[in-house]
Amino acid sequence: MSKVSLALIIHSHQPVGNFDHVIEEAYKKSYAPFVRALNAHPRIRLSLHFSGILLEWLESQHPEYFQQLRELAKRGQIELVGGGYFEPILPVIPDADKIAQIRKLVDYIGGHFGTAPAGAWVAERVWEPTLPLPLAKAGVEYVVLDDTHFLAAGLQPWQLHGTFVTEEDGLPLRLVPSVKALRYTIPFQEPAETIRILQEGKGQHDALFAMGDDCEKFGVWPGTYDHVYKNGWLERFFQVLEGNAEWLETTTVIDYLRSHVPVGRIYLPTASYAEMMEWSLPSDASVDFKSCLEESERMPNGARFQRFLRGGLWRNFLTKYAESNRLQKQVLVVSHRLQALSNSTGSDSPKAAELAEARTNLLAAQCNDPYWHGVFGGLYAPHLRSANLRNLIQAEFKLDSVEGREANAQPEIVYTDFDADGQEEILIRQSICGMTLHPADGASVSSLRFRPASAELVNSLMRRPEAYHALVRKQVSSQQGPQEGPASIHDQVLSKEAHLDALLRYDKYARHAFRTYLFPSAKTWKDFELLHLEENEALAKGAWKAATVKSSAAAIEFRSAANFKSNGQVVRVDALKALTSKASGSTWQIECRTSLNTDQACPAGMAMGLEVVLNLLAPDAHDRYFLAKDVRRPLNFRGEIDSARLALVDEWQRVQITLDARPQATWWIVPIETISQSELGFERVYQGSAILAVWKIDPPSWRNVTCTLQMEIAPWDSANRRQGMGDRRS
Repeated sequence: MSKVSLALIIHSHQPVGNFDHVIEEAYKKSYAPFVRALNAHPRIRLSLHFSGILLEWLESQHPEYFQQLRELAKRGQIELVGGGYFEPILPVIPDADKIAQIRKLVDYIGGHFGTAPAGAWVAERVWEPTLPLPLAKAGVEYVVLDDTHFLAAGLQPWQLHGTFVTEEDGLPLRLVPSVKALRYTIPFQEPAETIRILQEGKGQHDALFAMGDDCEKFGVWPGTYDHVYKNGWLERFFQVLEGNAEWLETTTVIDYLRSHVPVGRIYLPTASYAEMMEWSLPSDASVDFKSCLEESERMPNGARFQRFLRGGLWRNFLTKYAESNRLQKQVLVVSHRLQALSNSTGSDSPKAAELAEARTNLLAAQCNDPYWHGVFGGLYAPHLRSANLRNLIQAEFKLDSVEGREANAQPEIVYTDFDADGQEEILIRQSICGMTLHPADGASVSSLRFRPASAELVNSLMRRPEAYHALVRKQVSSQQGPQEGPASIHDQVLSKEAHLDALLRYDKYARHAFRTYLFPSAKTWKDFELLHLEENEALAKGAWKAATVKSSAAAIEFRSAANFKSNGQVVRVDALKALTSKASGSTWQIECRTSLNTDQACPAGMAMGLEVVLNLLAPDAHDRYFLAKDVRRPLNFRGEIDSARLALVDEWQRVQITLDARPQATWWIVPIETISQSELGFERVYQGSAILAVWKIDPPSWRNVTCTLQMEIAPWDSANRRQGMGDRRS
């Protein structure tokens, strides 16, 4: 009787833009000790996957690690698995980009390790039925997916101990089921429990037990470094595998495939791993779905029902988070531009190298982490969103260069529903900048892209309910893990700070710039912070009618009308918002002029505000700050500032944003703080600052009110600070 085969596929990835110290910690706690353990056990064979961005970092920072991998690969102990170079969610990028991502990693691995990979890691195991064709065209022989995918296709658990073949347009692709039970025993339970599962394969012909999972669970997840290495779990695990060699063998996936035919053909539905399909649901539905799962666990024969219970699909994140959708749609816009230019530009053209650089930036902007959120996922991490956006900006403006766009070219203004929300947006592209306007959402601006700093200056996040907020409100600090090891992060409840529940408030509107507020004059900055302004929502988030005003600058006029109550009296107001964008040299000037007109008397004092949302990423860093009247304040400042001008300085990205209000306004400033969930627990995350220029106007003046907010964005130069904007700290 043939032996039971165990094929482990250990996956390692770090997002584009992650901090070096975070990656270094993962290297020391997980990547390096895991490979050392492999070196000490040459009879243990498995497959390793590294995203291309992580391989680049390892090559630069730890060349000795590369040499260890080469030696392991040369003696056939490991197989290096391919995939998307920057770990994209493959179904939501164009096929040309899928192929480019995969071939880039194939070329890298082949060039550095001598053998091109046969398999591909599918990021977050997000599968859609259209994937086989582009994967096969990219040269992929196999992919590893969760058993969830196969159970959803109607198979029984006992049928998942082999490989399958699927196809599209007649091109075949091998599919390898990853056993979920092994994900929960390795490394969280003693090796004997894994052996018990593997023994179920005894007596079966050519039984395969595969498991694909993260290397970070071997050292980075809470409690796992001590458990896996200091307390010897991995050493015991390898010894137990070696001790059962009479009936059990470890193998690489490709070696198993080369010596075993598939057990059958299969076509898989859209799926991911079980937790991802739970996270992708809207928060209320996610809670209901989890309750259904728990109820089925209490039912006799509940497992019969569970295999047919699935949550949402990954694309739900594009509905759940408009910020994710806009980023993905911006990627599509740039991708389509690049593809069109590639088709019209020969490989021997002087522009070919610039196109290649733009493609690399585009592929980097497709890194999956900032597009979603669960226990993992970096949508709530501004530095990860910023990294993708930075690459996107660099790609966008390299394409301008390839197109031969002159620095003094007329602004390009496009009316289009670029984000596929059923409403028309306005895209403005100029020599050093780009912006996205949303007439249907209060004539607000979701994107301010500044080329000299390669920075997206809005980059904020709407505060919205999440399923895990119920746990935050309980203020639970920890949960006991299993006796034989640390708990899986899916079973832990951790908090990095007490009383985080006080931050749980939910925004009425997307966190955009140049939103108009009309509210009672008795309100204060604290009401602004607590979302208690009682503003007129028709002006704040209603649809404004847009018309382009032709000029050398990009100028758009928006009109709206609303009724508001004042002392029980209904007052109608007509509103005009004129937004002008002008680029000159390396300076970008934006003016937002808002006029309110009425033919009625207003019986009580009102206030008008124009909100600007800006995110310079680090709320307490010494090199990023507010500056007014020679006083510096950190970005996490909250309160009121009375000053003619207000500046935000970012010495790290080397950009300064100066706000000037006419007539002089009062500045209300509050940080936008969310609570995110990560493998280390719940934590406060700064998502930028909401800055409201406030004009309070007495009742007699309300028949005709015009207020203007000017924004100047320029490179920051420490040697030429503007007069009156000194550097004395508060």
